[in-house]
Amino acid sequence: MAHIVLPASAVTEAIITGKPCTALCGKTWVPSRDPKKYPLCATCREVAESMGWKIPAT
Repeated sequence: MAHIVLPASAVTEAIITGKPCTALCGKTWVPSRDPKKYPLCATCREVAESMGWKIPAT
């Protein structure tokens, strides 16, 4: 699954330093793969939409 992380710079920091980041859904991990290759996490999508974000359909 691909996840949404705020701020986006936390993903870059996690990749460089190995310090885990936390997604909107609560998942904590160190990203290592291209998120464009995976579907968006349903929970992250729901949280983002509840914040008023427009998430494009896949």
